[in-house]
Amino acid sequence: MIMKKFYFILTAAASIALASCTTNDYLGDGPGSNTQQENGLKAIQFGSGFNALSRADITGSEAATKLGNAFKIYGVKQNRTTSTNYDKVFVNYSVKYDASQTGKDEFNNGWYYAGAETDQVVKYWDWASANYHFVAGSPVDKFAYTLDGTTGDIKTATVSGLGGHLNHTTKNASATPAAVYIADPKVVIKDDYDKEVEFTFRSMQTMVRVGIYETIPGYEITSIQFYNNAASPVPSNYITLNGATDGYFQGGTTVEGTVTYNWTTPAYTFTYDTGLTSGNYWEGGQFTSGVPATSSVTTDLYGAETDMASNGYFIVMPTPSATAAQALTLTCDYTLTSIDGSGEVIQVEGATATIPATYTKWATNTAYTYLFKISDNTNGKTDPSQPKEGLYPITFDAVVVNTADAGQNVGTETTVSTPSITVYQNGDVVTNGITFNTNAITVTVMNGTTDVTASAELKYVELASYTYGTDYEKLGAAGAATSWTTGTPTLTSGKTYVLKAGFDTNGDTTLDTFAYFVLVVGSAETGPANP
Repeated sequence: MIMKKFYFILTAAASIALASCTTNDYLGDGPGSNTQQENGLKAIQFGSGFNALSRADITGSEAATKLGNAFKIYGVKQNRTTSTNYDKVFVNYSVKYDASQTGKDEFNNGWYYAGAETDQVVKYWDWASANYHFVAGSPVDKFAYTLDGTTGDIKTATVSGLGGHLNHTTKNASATPAAVYIADPKVVIKDDYDKEVEFTFRSMQTMVRVGIYETIPGYEITSIQFYNNAASPVPSNYITLNGATDGYFQGGTTVEGTVTYNWTTPAYTFTYDTGLTSGNYWEGGQFTSGVPATSSVTTDLYGAETDMASNGYFIVMPTPSATAAQALTLTCDYTLTSIDGSGEVIQVEGATATIPATYTKWATNTAYTYLFKISDNTNGKTDPSQPKEGLYPITFDAVVVNTADAGQNVGTETTVSTPSITVYQNGDVVTNGITFNTNAITVTVMNGTTDVTASAELKYVELASYTYGTDYEKLGAAGAATSWTTGTPTLTSGKTYVLKAGFDTNGDTTLDTFAYFVLVVGSAETGPANP
């Protein structure tokens, strides 16, 4: 089945932060305050270093390399007499990095702006202004800032060079296109006028990968096709996530967007403007020969595509700020082929899974992994006329034949007892057998076609070894087993258990019908490491 409970790994990657380093004041080392206490001017400086998507701290020259050794800033200060108005200070300045330039006061651990471009000079804090507003972005040539026509404050930025994968026809020319970084808007008050300005940059890229694997004992998936939610969906080998509305997914190679700044928070929102391709589905890697992965820790979970980066990731465009998150669905047909030499083939159609909306709004500077498992607890059908969805195992009854005399057979037929008990694996199956993960099973009790789990008595007992009949009866003895009502029983790795379900079939409140299930518990399997 494409399981109803999906495995989802989210790296809420640390934002890219230009961290504070040592400060060399232009004159004096005194702290700032509501009034200027030191004689002289204080040079405005900018720091270095950031936290990358990998969660590792990156500083110095490595941080500068990520930003292309430069970023653009725009800065304004509050008007001395009209608090709602702002005056220009830094007009499209470039801040550059040169590791050898550390001997001047206007240089801060290699970052400098005076002389970085023609007519760029050292700027000094003005204590007569109540605060400054700063914005920044990298690369320098990708940002064009605009001011509010009334207040003179920084209002928006037009950002170019954006792009991301949408499907196998709208995709990145390179697996790792150049990143565009946007800094959170920065308000600096008087208390911080003698400190370097600390920017927090975030990549306007998101990484997404979608994996699929199968754990159906005795079979392998020899072909698989996914469906998008177009008006006339055409099956393809590209693993596909479907949105509920048109335009939920967006991609392109030369996209421009608008960043709008909110100085109250402070924060920004973003929209996409030109060069955009939108759709109601997103395609990941291509599976050309079935689903080769039989575990969630193998490397062939994600298919293949030309713009797929390492570990199956695609660079995608973050979800615009105003877009409401929505659940995403996956639908597929697949072919099961027996591996016992019989060559038996089973076609499963319309298997589906859903990702809750909680996990589907792709944030900037974040990596997402979605894993789907196909198991024998499928919700597809082998034929449209099948009355209920799912794969149902073929079971056999036993007939004991007694010979009274030669040529005459007298038989006693036994029937499959009801209720039946089914154990579902919520986690990864360790092997393609009946080994289950610790504390990762769900038990369902059926009386014919009716789910009676809620009214059944459920028990389990640990067995060193078991004998049919003897240990089953032991489980039914008072105090010999542990009971549970709902949820997951407490099981131990490496142990064998027998589960028992019993319920009343005639309404006299006495348990009169029982079913059993023997299982072996294995070690919990670990999914792919967070990116």
